[in-house]
Amino acid sequence: MNQETGGAMRTSLKKCIVTGAIAASGIWGGGLSAESVAEKAQTKRIEMVQYMRILEPLVYNFPCEPFPACMDQLRAPGDSVRIAEGPRIKQYLDIKQIYQQGMVYFYEGNYINAYNRFLDTQVRVDHLLEELSQSYLERAEIMLRDAIEKKNPNDPDDRTVVDISVQFGPGSRRRQDFAIDRESPQTGRRYNARDYHWAMNKYRIEKNVEYGYRHLGMAKEARYRALRADANNTPEQRINPDQRRNRIELYIASIHLARMAKMNAAFLFALKYPFDNYALQNPFGQTEAGLVQEPYTPTLEDVRMTWSENPYVLPKALHPIFDLRTPAEYRRDEVDARNEIYQDMVDSLVRMQYVEEKPQSFQRQQGGGAQGGQGGAGNPGP
Repeated sequence: MNQETGGAMRTSLKKCIVTGAIAASGIWGGGLSAESVAEKAQTKRIEMVQYMRILEPLVYNFPCEPFPACMDQLRAPGDSVRIAEGPRIKQYLDIKQIYQQGMVYFYEGNYINAYNRFLDTQVRVDHLLEELSQSYLERAEIMLRDAIEKKNPNDPDDRTVVDISVQFGPGSRRRQDFAIDRESPQTGRRYNARDYHWAMNKYRIEKNVEYGYRHLGMAKEARYRALRADANNTPEQRINPDQRRNRIELYIASIHLARMAKMNAAFLFALKYPFDNYALQNPFGQTEAGLVQEPYTPTLEDVRMTWSENPYVLPKALHPIFDLRTPAEYRRDEVDARNEIYQDMVDSLVRMQYVEEKPQSFQRQQGGGAQGGQGGAGNPGP
């Protein structure tokens, strides 16, 4: 074997080793595997449409900030019902428009332009979710804070969560009184019968506080990690699409956990105030007379009626829109936590927009609404 032949064989052997190493790294490591622009565009197209499905109820339920104060500015002049598009809805519609352009390019076979449009969509989704995730954290924290306090500070029969833990624990006098055998009617009760539910629900109330704040803490951690998705990049490096996708997923996780915290707050209201739905279930359509207010017919959004006549009020599967145990300002959050659009549910279930023959007690009120106003839930009607 001459020197030239040996050198050629060594060169060929080196090429084979390098080629094998590259192939192995592609198979086992996944770092150097080639992916065409068409494949990237297809992956990003599917990814973006999934994100837009998640975004839709978020932006329509909370179209502006600060919420709910900003909602009054969105109402059309002279119309107490119709809501104009908020800034978040406009951002969402712009995202859909850019996605549509990318989709057209993709089906034309212009994969480079399609991929660029989908990347633009991804950037806009990222920015919108950053804002929304912070808003969800703030709303969840406020809702939980109000759930552990008194719903009506003027009601002497109301309790905070701490009051319930102290006054109705296993060794408390009130709880011992519940267990005393007595001869009725000779021996009178030593307790208020309406206090019994505090003791029965004490454990579940405390657990919902625990899990609510645990979910809130996890939501804050997810958002913090999202903000640091590109923390290891040098000042010259831009965030790449994979890092941005990771950040979007963390924002979505944060919002999901904040929704779970809101549901814990809603369970707290339901456990603490089981008597507040009396007006939905009796044929008079009025609340009970209490120590601090006279009975009244509640107004949900801009509708007042005898609610037992509403075909959608089903106590065994009560929709959050009708749940008077939850304060009016948080029913939207509870509906949103079910991944529903609040306004659509109001139109269908409360206003019965698609039902031609409505109950005789159905009345549309001017200026009504669950967010306040005369006749709103929690306020006596005229």
